[in-house]
Amino acid sequence: MVKEHQSINLLHLRLIILIGVVILCSFILTDLALLPNSLHSLYLDSRLFMQLPICLLLFGLTFLPRYIKIHSLVVSVSMLLLVYINYWLILQCWQLANFAFPYEGTVIYSLFTLLVFRIRFDFAVAFSAVAFIGFLVLVLNYPVYGKQNGVSIGFVLAALVVGLIGVYEVKKAFDRLTIANEKLLVLNEIDPLTNILNRRSYEKRFAELLELGKRNGTTVAVFLIDLDSFKSYNDGYGHVQGDEVIKLQASLLSKVFRRTTDIVARYGGEEFIVVAANCEQSQCIELAQQILAEWAREKVPHGKILGQDYVSCSVGFCLEKLDLQSDALNLVKKADKALYQAKAQGRNCYVQNRDA
Repeated sequence: MVKEHQSINLLHLRLIILIGVVILCSFILTDLALLPNSLHSLYLDSRLFMQLPICLLLFGLTFLPRYIKIHSLVVSVSMLLLVYINYWLILQCWQLANFAFPYEGTVIYSLFTLLVFRIRFDFAVAFSAVAFIGFLVLVLNYPVYGKQNGVSIGFVLAALVVGLIGVYEVKKAFDRLTIANEKLLVLNEIDPLTNILNRRSYEKRFAELLELGKRNGTTVAVFLIDLDSFKSYNDGYGHVQGDEVIKLQASLLSKVFRRTTDIVARYGGEEFIVVAANCEQSQCIELAQQILAEWAREKVPHGKILGQDYVSCSVGFCLEKLDLQSDALNLVKKADKALYQAKAQGRNCYVQNRDA
């Protein structure tokens, strides 16, 4: 099912309904002045005891907890009831007193529904079709407006088409806005160079994972990965080629850490961080070995520093069973300490921090 527009403001909607009620009531004195006295009672019955209760019911329904999800359906049905009550009033006035009650009220109801209530386009099409069919059946079977029947049909049809065009244009504008917001959300979460999570998004998701893990007592592994002798590579081959190596590191990490729960992010510069929940020590070691093996298979030439023939990386990680005292910063510090030890041991290796 297509979702309702989440931008509907219920307070604004209720105000619109109340304004509609005021407009409905304001026409009563004017309409009574036009109607023959014999039709006053019928008219008041339709307005006060049929149409007004529907408006008030619509107002009351907006207080339902899940009203937003059924907004288009509720508005379409409610307004169609008002339209058809108006048709009934037109028919009664014609049959009882040969009086052609104005149909403009139907047009006002329809435009109010289409342009003010912001219903979905599919509901707007259905509403317009049912509203027009009812009017068409009425005027084709009863010559309420005499020689003006054709003009009346054309006017109502034109008004509904204009209303549908308005709904469609609003829909297109809303869709464009939604796409723009989604793109903006992606830009805020994704590192533009590597197309993986940026540091801010990693911190947010890690915090969420940590809170869930604390309640469940699960394990979490934090990996810090740093390209070896990257400054020498970047200076020797240039920043463009350096960026390519950074992108390749991100790609390799995404290849190794494939679970939807794994958090893979660029931590800063040539450094990356991965958070993996529900891992055993043997799995962590295997993952660290896979990272190193991926670079060994790539065989990207380095040669800008003694003893560094190919691009490689160092990995430091820690594994911890979460409890209420577990802290994200402390876990990262442990992984960072292990990474420092891996660098000190000659790079292109992994070290696990086993501190309690």
